[in-house]
Amino acid sequence: VISVFLAHHEEFLQEVAVSGEKIESPSTRTQNTIGLEQLERESGRNLAQILENITGVNTIKTGSGIAKPIIHGLYGNRIAILNNGLVQAGQQWGNDHAPEIDPHTAQKISVVKGVEAIEYGGNTLGGAVLVEPSGIASDPDLHGSLHYVFNTNGLGHTFSGKIEKSGGWADWRAICSAKMLGDRHTPDHFLTNTGSKELNGAVILAKNIGKLKTQVYYSLFNTEMGILRGAHIGNLTDLQTAIGQEKPFFTNDHFSYEINAPRQAVQHHLLKFSAKYLLDNQAFINLTYGGQLNSRQEFDVRRSGRSSIPSLDLTLHSHFIDAQYHFFSKKNAELKIGLQGKFNSNRNESGTGILPLIPNYDLWNAAAYFIYKKNKGKWFYETGGRYDFYAIEVRAISQDLNRKVENLRHFFHNYSFSGGLGFQKSPAFNSKLNVGLTQRSPEVNEMYSFGLHQGVAGIEEGKRDLRSEKSLKAIWTNTYSLQSRFLGELSIYYQNIQDYIFLEPQAEFRLTIRGAFPVFLYKQTNATIAGLDVLLKYEITKNVEWIGKYSMVRGTDTKNNTPLVYMPANQVFSSLSYEFPKFAKVQDMRFSVQGKYVFRQNYLNENQDLLTPPPAYLLLGTLFETKFVTKKNTYHIHFQIDNLLNIRYRDYLNRLRYYANEEGRNLRLGLRMEF
Repeated sequence: VISVFLAHHEEFLQEVAVSGEKIESPSTRTQNTIGLEQLERESGRNLAQILENITGVNTIKTGSGIAKPIIHGLYGNRIAILNNGLVQAGQQWGNDHAPEIDPHTAQKISVVKGVEAIEYGGNTLGGAVLVEPSGIASDPDLHGSLHYVFNTNGLGHTFSGKIEKSGGWADWRAICSAKMLGDRHTPDHFLTNTGSKELNGAVILAKNIGKLKTQVYYSLFNTEMGILRGAHIGNLTDLQTAIGQEKPFFTNDHFSYEINAPRQAVQHHLLKFSAKYLLDNQAFINLTYGGQLNSRQEFDVRRSGRSSIPSLDLTLHSHFIDAQYHFFSKKNAELKIGLQGKFNSNRNESGTGILPLIPNYDLWNAAAYFIYKKNKGKWFYETGGRYDFYAIEVRAISQDLNRKVENLRHFFHNYSFSGGLGFQKSPAFNSKLNVGLTQRSPEVNEMYSFGLHQGVAGIEEGKRDLRSEKSLKAIWTNTYSLQSRFLGELSIYYQNIQDYIFLEPQAEFRLTIRGAFPVFLYKQTNATIAGLDVLLKYEITKNVEWIGKYSMVRGTDTKNNTPLVYMPANQVFSSLSYEFPKFAKVQDMRFSVQGKYVFRQNYLNENQDLLTPPPAYLLLGTLFETKFVTKKNTYHIHFQIDNLLNIRYRDYLNRLRYYANEEGRNLRLGLRMEF
C-alpha cells in the first residue's frame, strides 16, 4: 500500500497520473505489441494496416479496403487471429475476407511470431495476432473518450466512442464506431467503386464474486465495401488488355460514396463468457465459451437488374469451449493444461442462382494441450504439446455436368510440439531460441473452392485430397538495450513445411457467364521459408529519436526448386522524430518524418504470375501530434500525411495490382477527447 499526500493547493495542480505495467514472466516467444497510444493514432485504419507497424509483418491486400496480415511470409489460414481470446471464425473462407474485427475495441494488439503459441491451435504456422481489450478500471466515476478522424483520400469520416464505469451491480464498458469512405484515388484518377461503410459496437460486463471472476463480452461488426469495378471484365480480349493497364476500365471521372456491384456485405456477431475461479494463491481454473455468427454476401454485376441478388450468401455458426488449469509453483515454474472443443457449421443460403463457391460443411474439433515454463537464474525455458482431432463432413455439388450432391468425410490427427530456451545476462541483453513442430489441416476452401472468388476477381479451384501441412520452425531473437537511449533487436528464422498448400496463378483466362477471369489452383508442395527482422531505436538527444527497421524473407518451393509466389519483398523503414518541450497545458508535442522503401520482388520467375512484379517504391510521410490537458478533460490532436510525394506505384502483395495503381496522397486529421 502506497499512501500519497497531495498538496492542498489545487490551483497549482495540473495533473495526477498513476501508471503501471504488468510484469510478464520471462518467455521464449517473440512478441511485439502495439499499445493504446498508437492504436488511437491509427484510428480509421483496418487491423492489417495497423499491424504493418510491427517489423516482419506485411499485408496481402485485395484492392483498397480488404487486407490480411502476413507474418514471416505466411498468411490466411496459417495465422490465428484472436478477438478477445477467441480465434476469429470466417477467416477460412479465403484471402479476400478481411478480419471482421473493429480495432477500436482493443487496448493493445500483439503479434506472436513463432510456433510456440500452441494454446491457440494449429493455425499458427506463421504466428498469432492477439486483439485484447483492457480491464475496466476500479473507478466509480463515468469515464470515456470521443474520437473523430477525417481522411482526404476517399473523403473518409470515422467516429468512435467509449464509456465505462466501475461499481454498482457490475463493471461495464460500451464501445461504438462508425466509418464511411468513398472512392479512393490514385495520383491520376479515381478508383471507382472502392468505398466502404462500417457500423460496429461492443459491450463488456465484469463481475467479481469472492474468488470467482466473470466476464461477458459481445461485439457486432457490420461492413459493406465495394470491389474495384475495373477488376470485373466482360470478355477475354478486354481482360488481357486490362491486366497491366495504367487506368482501369469503368473508371469514373468524379467522386462518389455509392457502393455498387461488385460489392460485399458482412455481419459478424461474437459472444464470449469466461469464468475464472481462484483455487488458492498458486492456481486457478478458467472456463470459456465463445459463440460466433458470421454472415457474408457477395454481389456481382448481373444482367436484367439482378445485381441486388447475392451471388454468394454464406452463414457460419461457430461454437468454442475451453477449460484450462493454471498452476504457479513457488520455484518459478508455471504449468498450463487445457481441453478445447469447437464446432463449425457452414451453410449456403438459397436463392443465389449460382453454384456455391464453398460447399455446406460441418467441422468438429477436439484438442488437448499443455505448456510448461521454468525460470532458473539467468536461464528460462518453455515446452509444450498439443493434439487435435478434426472431423469434417462436406455436402458438395459435383463438378461434372451430371450435378449431384456428394457427401464426403475427412479426418485429421494433428500434433504440435515446441521447446524454447532463453538467456538473460542482464536487463540489457537477452537471447531466445524457439523450435516447434506444427501440423495444420487443410481448410474446406482449399479443398473444395470451385468458381469465381469475387473479391479477388479470380476463379479458384480446390484440391480435395490435400494432406495436413507439417512445419518445423526455428526462430532466434536477440535483444540489446543501452540504458534508455538505444534498443536493438535481431530475429532470424527458418521454416521447413512439408505438403505446403498454396494458390498458384495459371496461364489461363476463363470466360464465364459472369465475365472473364484469371484462374488460380490450390496445390501442394514442399517449401522452406527463411528471413530476418531488424529493429533499431536510438535516442540521439533528449528530444530527438531515430527508428530503423528492416525485414527480409525468402520462400522456396524445394520440390520444383522455384520461388514461392506472394512472398513479401525486402523493405526498409526509417523515422526521425522531435519532441517539443512542454508549454503550459500543451504536452507530448511531437513531429516526425517517416520513409518506407519497398524493394522489387526479384525472387520470382517471370512465368509464375500474370504480371511481372512492379518496380521498387519509396513512400514518405509526416506526423504531428500533441495533447492539451485541462482540469477535467484531455484533448489529443494528430495530423498525418501518407504518400507525401503522391507517387504512382503498385504493391506486389495487392491481388488487384493487375488492374490499378495504389492510392495517392492522403491527409489524416484526428481529434480525440478523454473525460
